[in-house]
Amino acid sequence: MSSEDKQAVIVSAIIIGVCLLIGLATGGYYIGKGSTRFKSDIRTVTVKGLVEKEVKADQAVWTLSFRRASENLKDAHARITADKELSVAFLKKQGFKEEEINLQPMKIVDKLARDYDSGQANERYRYVATSAVRVMTKNVGLVIKSLGETEKLLKAGVLLDGQMDGIANPRYTITVFNELRPQLLAEATKNARLTAQQFASDSGAKIGKIRSANQGTIQIFGSDGNDESAYYSPTSTPVKKIRVVSTFEFELK
Repeated sequence: MSSEDKQAVIVSAIIIGVCLLIGLATGGYYIGKGSTRFKSDIRTVTVKGLVEKEVKADQAVWTLSFRRASENLKDAHARITADKELSVAFLKKQGFKEEEINLQPMKIVDKLARDYDSGQANERYRYVATSAVRVMTKNVGLVIKSLGETEKLLKAGVLLDGQMDGIANPRYTITVFNELRPQLLAEATKNARLTAQQFASDSGAKIGKIRSANQGTIQIFGSDGNDESAYYSPTSTPVKKIRVVSTFEFELK
């Protein structure tokens, strides 16, 4: 092959290569434009679904606590034992079943045996005994009724200790919460879709499928308005309000 023929082949190869590069670049450009146009055509709206439902508690935990102080250990023990026995008799008379009543362990503090000094010389009694009787029942109405009868214990000489470390007493709970959750989330979804449809209608569009969903927050409030979502809530009421706020993203068509 002559030098002229070789030069012609090289020139032809360069021309073909340049044409291929131009073709690829042009194709990539239009593919990119098409992708951008496809993404911009997907319009969405994000809304929150709110649902509130009033529910009655189906379980109650009621703790009757006692505290006795004495200079004599046997006397302190005897007094706290008598308080427990009188309280159990009271609860059974109110109508609570034996399996619903639980005796809590007794604790006795010897103030003279403590490692720290807290003015022991001014303290009148050496021993402090504490104990409790706890009722756990599904009969919420009976707990409410019996609360008004505790004066009978006072007349019998039983002094109830009101210290509960900030925890509500009695404490009313909803044990079927997990059974209610699907229904509440379904209602929240329905509420969110109605809100999204209003947005879509205002913009001349229609609601499509859900692109994403977030369960959000679930709170439990007492009938007094206090938040009872945490166990250590200072108040508890027999009637609760469950609030669910979920976030949804819908496609617009």
